[in-house]
Amino acid sequence: MTSVKDYFDSNPKALNALTSWNVSDNDGSNNCVVYGKISYFFEQNTKYWSFYFPEKALIPEIECILRNPEVLKCKLSEQYYYKQVIGYVDEPDRYNMDDCIFSGRVFVYMDRKLNENETSYLKNLSIILKLNICIRDLSYMINLNLLKQPLAFVSHDSRDKEYLVKNLVHELNRLNCPVWYDEYSLKVGDSLRENIENGLRKSKKCIVVLSQNFISNNGWTKAEFTSIFSREIHEQKNIILPIWHNITKEQVYNYCPLMVDRLGLSSDLGVEELAKKLNEAIHADQS
Repeated sequence: MTSVKDYFDSNPKALNALTSWNVSDNDGSNNCVVYGKISYFFEQNTKYWSFYFPEKALIPEIECILRNPEVLKCKLSEQYYYKQVIGYVDEPDRYNMDDCIFSGRVFVYMDRKLNENETSYLKNLSIILKLNICIRDLSYMINLNLLKQPLAFVSHDSRDKEYLVKNLVHELNRLNCPVWYDEYSLKVGDSLRENIENGLRKSKKCIVVLSQNFISNNGWTKAEFTSIFSREIHEQKNIILPIWHNITKEQVYNYCPLMVDRLGLSSDLGVEELAKKLNEAIHADQS
């Protein structure tokens, strides 16, 4: 599960200038380190703040940072690279960092759940300071992770990626239907067996791309199909959503006779229509 700090570190995908402050109460207690970064979007000529506050940080520490003159100007006095013209290595365009306009948006990442009074206080502070404060606390992250939980597992042969599976997964994600897909769900060093088994267990449905490549593969796809079919028998409900990709009824029958009786979708429908029908079937099961 993505943590608040992980999300702060990885989001957004922009040029970031990172800094940190040590803040504490007036009596010197509750000392904590707060991380802040200015994110630049040169195409929009804008910039904004993101701050990460550790669990022990309280509203006074948050307010202290937000009232900082550097924060209100969205400009760090220590940044020697202002006036520099920079750009991306793969693009000819060049941008002056000092030209970016502060949008007024400030993301507050908090490693605990803010209560109603704290949230209300920050909203009022947002009005006073003329900032657009967006709270990203632990409660927000829990809900975010739930939304990212895969709704379906995509079982396929790697030889069918380029012509069908990759585009299908992209279209499902566009329809707000996240799926477990090896290119998105696996990182270097991950255990294939453990992660695949975990994806199979947690996903509500399993999209199986039945093709000649799939049925001729006696490795991973055979193991996945066996696991999926075993889960159907164990849970006594339909989990498999089959896609027939350049394959005949007889070939499917020879691979698994029971699958011939299961209504599947033909890849001839095209990626957009396939994704639409799969999305409807998957979300119908969630209601």
